[in-house]
Amino acid sequence: MLSAADLPTVYVSGDNASLEVVREIADRCGTIDTAILFAGAPRIPALFDGATIVFDSAQAAEAARILGARRVVPVHYDGWAHFTEGRAELVAAFTAAGLADRLDLGEVGPA
Repeated sequence: MLSAADLPTVYVSGDNASLEVVREIADRCGTIDTAILFAGAPRIPALFDGATIVFDSAQAAEAARILGARRVVPVHYDGWAHFTEGRAELVAAFTAAGLADRLDLGEVGPA
């Protein structure tokens, strides 16, 4: 959690796949302006019995809801072989959760 007087609050999930941790942070810190969520549902069969190391898309959307995040920037969801979900799954999960308007994929409009 990054915060300072008169500045927006920013939550960075890091290598976390626990919504309980997110609930604890929301209870302690209140509404978040921007949530930077590690996503992509990476799985490495030899680690954690193949469980995700960070959020899958549905968990990322739920984390955004729990935090009340006004803006969500997903990171670490593409580019490596162990990611099992990507952009399409993130958009679908946030759309299904009614949070698509909060999702910031870092796209720049036409010049």
